Amino acid sequence: MTNSSAGLNFFDILQTQGKYQLKPPHPYVAGAEFAGTVALGSPIPPGCPFVPGQTRVFGATQGAYATRCKANWRQCVEVPAGMGFEEAAGLFVTYPTSWAALKYRANLQKGETLLVLAAAGGVGMAAVQIGRAMGARVIAVCGSEDKLEVCKRYGADEGVNYSKEGWQKKVLKLTGGKGVDV
Repeated sequence: MTNSSAGLNFFDILQTQGKYQLKPPHPYVAGAEFAGTVALGSPIPPGCPFVPGQTRVFGATQGAYATRCKANWRQCVEVPAGMGFEEAAGLFVTYPTSWAALKYRANLQKGETLLVLAAAGGVGMAAVQIGRAMGARVIAVCGSEDKLEVCKRYGADEGVNYSKEGWQKKVLKLTGGKGVDV
């Protein structure tokens, strides 16, 4: 990869601390999600449609924080026209994770309310955007007003700051829920 960006996910942090289920042998380069241009001189296997020096891709591999990384071409997708590397570097893991959770596990339907905890993180922000695109009313829950503003810019209808006392009651009010005092 050249002219590249890399994503930072919670599992990347866990891996550098030795707390993630995948533990590459030391020394290793951290990072999984990346976006960049296929480097000139890259060996292109038969069947691979990418052109060195021209094709812009995003994907996942071990070592995305290096200046260059090696990735299986089947773990790469062309970056859509008009999208930058910084945006694309966060697509491969976070968006499919949120999509699968909302579509296949939660079966989110248009008009339903979606409460997203840790909404300013990678998977949370993806859930905010995907939930909105699916027609849900989205309530973002974060630990600061700045993070809530970001979530609102990206589609959240409402925001709740969990660092403020009584946040649970605000969630109950916004969702029409009935519960006990906490």
